[in-house]
Amino acid sequence: MRILQLHNHHASLGGAMEVLAHEGELLGRAGHEVDQLTLEPTEQLGLSALRAGAKSVWNLEAQRAVSERIRDFKPDVVHVHTPFPLMSPSVFRAAHAAGVPAVTTLHSYRWSCVVGTCVRDGRICEDCVGSKLKLAGVRHACYHDSRMASGALTVGLGLHRAIGTTTRAVTRYLTLTDFARRLMIRDGYPADRIEVKPNSVPDPGVDGRSTRSDREVLFAGRLIEIKGVRTLLDAWSRMPAGLRLVIAGDGELRPLVEERAARDPSISYLGWLDEDEVTARMRDAEVVVVPSQWYEGLPLVILRSLAVGTPLLVSDLENFSEDVVGDGVGWSFRTGDAAALTEQLSAVAADPGRADSLRDRARQSYLTRYSPDVDLVRLERVYREVAGA
Repeated sequence: MRILQLHNHHASLGGAMEVLAHEGELLGRAGHEVDQLTLEPTEQLGLSALRAGAKSVWNLEAQRAVSERIRDFKPDVVHVHTPFPLMSPSVFRAAHAAGVPAVTTLHSYRWSCVVGTCVRDGRICEDCVGSKLKLAGVRHACYHDSRMASGALTVGLGLHRAIGTTTRAVTRYLTLTDFARRLMIRDGYPADRIEVKPNSVPDPGVDGRSTRSDREVLFAGRLIEIKGVRTLLDAWSRMPAGLRLVIAGDGELRPLVEERAARDPSISYLGWLDEDEVTARMRDAEVVVVPSQWYEGLPLVILRSLAVGTPLLVSDLENFSEDVVGDGVGWSFRTGDAAALTEQLSAVAADPGRADSLRDRARQSYLTRYSPDVDLVRLERVYREVAGA
């Protein structure tokens, strides 16, 4: 098959860009022809606020570029990874006008929330879920603290709902979790067009753990509030001896992490590590902790941890805890509750075999749900279905 990938890059590197490249490579190795059309981040284009706002509603240049690429490449399917903010949903209409089915992966909640995270003032917010016009997002200036920018995204979402882009021009929505699918349905999107398709990560193999004697708990990710970094540090301050906390990443809370590590010898801060280094630390860890305090889609850190057979300790938000706990590959704690996290970590510390007993199950969960071979089969099936329809 011939697949045209579309994506609007963001200033900060994220999982969507990794998934875009990974799926393109998967498809190419399987003999499919893949072409890619991307748009640079807003910050690099030097647009005025007025022009950026107009493009987020309807980007005629992007629509024309997609139409031309479809004419030249003749794809069987257009796969849009992220059309927001500037590519705009108008690219779906270009595909529809050319008679090419379009699928889109929901890497965030931008179809239901102008900021894409369902978070406001550091807390989960669903004020716009279920509302066709995201006026609460405008009122609170959720997108870049700007009512104008928030209003432009709101107008774009409302307009494309009204003229049928989201019901006719988008052939299939792909959510990463069943929770995200339920949220989309609650927001009024057609249930028969929404399918759960998790991401995958490359298989690192089954190399054994090192013989290092330290028993490590690993956090790997951005050091920001909604990732639960402060909750993790507060929980660790109450921990009995027996485990080491290893933190890899960077972000606005780095000074706090460095300060805690300087006065607590059981905390090691490693800074930002590349993917291979993170994978090695995961393989050696007793457990990987994911204390996020927002509806994070399906963090790649979870998939990578399962790939090396390391169990997980996650906050109890449904979007990823229901699979972690349901598959029996880890445990959850009450979101944002440092005492509850301490309790779970203490249970791991008290029983060295508790985490090890889940390692085979964790690896099997990866092979069954999140391996490249499984992901390729899912992608090919979706493409065949929409192209056939």
